[in-house]
Amino acid sequence: MDKLIKDSVIIKDMYDEDYTKIKYLFPDVDFDLLESYYTNVHVPNEKLLKLANDMNYLDCGKLTDVLIKIKHTFSKVDYSSLSPDLINEIDVELNKFIAIACGYNHSLALRKDGSIVTWGNNDYHQRNFPPNFTNSEYIAIACGDSHSVALRGDGTIITWGYFFSVVNCPINDGYIAIACGAYHSVALREDGSIVSWGDNRYHQQNNCPDEKDFLAIACGRYHSVGLNKNGTIVVWGNNNYQIKNSYTYVSICGGINRTVALTKDGIITSWGVIPSINLSPTPDNYVKIACAFDYSVALNSKGKIVIWENDKHSQRKDSPTFGEYIDIACGLYHFVALNKNGFIITWGNDEKNQRNDNPTEGGYIAIACGLNHSVALREDGTLCIWGDNSNDQRKDFPM
Repeated sequence: MDKLIKDSVIIKDMYDEDYTKIKYLFPDVDFDLLESYYTNVHVPNEKLLKLANDMNYLDCGKLTDVLIKIKHTFSKVDYSSLSPDLINEIDVELNKFIAIACGYNHSLALRKDGSIVTWGNNDYHQRNFPPNFTNSEYIAIACGDSHSVALRGDGTIITWGYFFSVVNCPINDGYIAIACGAYHSVALREDGSIVSWGDNRYHQQNNCPDEKDFLAIACGRYHSVGLNKNGTIVVWGNNNYQIKNSYTYVSICGGINRTVALTKDGIITSWGVIPSINLSPTPDNYVKIACAFDYSVALNSKGKIVIWENDKHSQRKDSPTFGEYIDIACGLYHFVALNKNGFIITWGNDEKNQRNDNPTEGGYIAIACGLNHSVALREDGTLCIWGDNSNDQRKDFPM
């Protein structure tokens, strides 16, 4: 028992790159607890004994395959002693993508090992990681027009790109969610408070609420939205429109000069600068909402797609009338939807090739849209991109 605990500490003290591999091999092991036991010489309890027992076997090999060639206490594991097949299996798994985000003309993807990959336009350095950037242990990503934001597992935030979008980025920890507008960003803290930074031309920072009871955040182009735990909504920034807080909301999203909210009863309300925005679709047990420039889209519980407001680019006329969809995303004037079988459909404007080369095979689990391009994530952890490339949206795309 003591040797197993000690060897666990040795693993924990390896280089970060190797430790990432070990954390994949032992996804259920509490290394901090094991280290605490070894350091403080606690009497083994039931949980520790179970952990030690669980560590004897792995899906891709036995524990003894990893705890070999240990030169002395707190030395590093010699990975040259592992079989090439095992090393390759670990590397392949950790390189899989698990999340995607799109800005106007650039994109981000998050790997399973917590590292971030960027591609596309770089006119405002939205792909250039800041100095002293450590590309590991990230858990969430978001994109503005020309800036990028990432949240680490320790609750800290890092942002880069267009200068006025990154000023006053918080340097403390305790954050659990992030969202981006065009040139500003917001983050939700674990105590329910909200912080905003970046562009302040429309008071996106000045009017940030002081309450500490928020559960979710979202951004429109120049405004932000917070969902309170009591089901009410707070909107600040470029927002001079009457909020419909007579409902209990469960989901929020922001577009350009618009806000859309979903109630716990599956009813949608919307408001904004254009009179027609104040119209909402007929109640139909909605479960998901999205909005962009001057239109909104929703999914009901049966997977049916509903669009309302503007139809300038045939957003409504060409929308699918059959199939069971599980996700939706919006570009400037185009739509992407993912059905329950992993297939993707696109419709709307095609002047910038937004619908050109969209994937026809299945196996997709997530979708995202930029201004005129789209990205999708496959269940095997690989990516697909299509649409406009006039602003280098596909440059350096990870194949």
